[in-house]
Amino acid sequence: MRDDVKAVQVVWLTRTGLTNLNSGEGGSNLVDIKKYRFAGQEYPYVSGQAMRFYLKEALRRHLPPDQACVADDQGETCGRIGECVLCDLFGFMTTLPDVGAVTRVSPVKVSPAMGLVPLDGSLTLDFLTRRHRGALEQGEMTGDIVNVELAVNVYKGGLCLDVERVGREEERYVLGETGGRRPKAYYSLRFREHIDGQERACRIGLLLDALQDFSDYSKQARLLTDFAPDVLLVALQHNYSHRLQKALEVDGAANVNVARLAQVLEEVTPDCLTIDGRPAIWAGLLDGAIGNAEAVSAALHQAGVPVSTPRRAIEAAKAALGV
Repeated sequence: MRDDVKAVQVVWLTRTGLTNLNSGEGGSNLVDIKKYRFAGQEYPYVSGQAMRFYLKEALRRHLPPDQACVADDQGETCGRIGECVLCDLFGFMTTLPDVGAVTRVSPVKVSPAMGLVPLDGSLTLDFLTRRHRGALEQGEMTGDIVNVELAVNVYKGGLCLDVERVGREEERYVLGETGGRRPKAYYSLRFREHIDGQERACRIGLLLDALQDFSDYSKQARLLTDFAPDVLLVALQHNYSHRLQKALEVDGAANVNVARLAQVLEEVTPDCLTIDGRPAIWAGLLDGAIGNAEAVSAALHQAGVPVSTPRRAIEAAKAALGV
């Protein structure tokens, strides 16, 4: 794996079917959609916590049980960075024997998936009826009726991986001592390795695979939809930043702001590696995912970004990274 990559950054759009990906607080007989308000309009969103859960479950499908722990009844995980892929990539707050309370900051940063189309154009209410056995009495049906909010939307999601911290842990060490009659130690931080380079590369590859395959989101038993990326940008950066997250701005008609896209690509290019004479950015685009796909493709080609499908874009980034 290349040792000059500090961050792997991904931003994507996905168009869903009629579904409820992440419920709000609701009420006794209402399963609502999580919403945010902007400029007087309501939009759906999927929380960052839910997005992390979806990615974890996608990873779990490809790992043996001893490499993917689950939280105990106190919500604590195993905290074994060297052995548990999920604790390494997603961090933890736990209590370890003979150590005490330990916190690991996640190397994987994810954004909430923000719906970009106002809900007033697609929100509907469905009825989920739960009949009780023997509920037919005197010719009448009795049971529970639950209202479920459903909507079609285009969501934007984002992920940034702090490559240097995968399989590593920061520890404080004495850098030196001040002079004088009462010397005082001063400290710095360095990485302690928990796994070798081959295992680090494997874990990064698994995370990128999970992004293109994740499917264990809410309410799929009767509201099946695809939430994997339809439009995607992935970059390998020698400088850690989140600038690429602003590249895909979409209006209510699902058209990407091409001028914003070109400007953000120009801003991000100095942070990216150079591969084959061009910035290490790849794009994936499925037909019909956005309204102005031809203009977006032209802007990407103008910036030297090759365009293929989302899966091929991720595979190309993995190959360049060496994972």
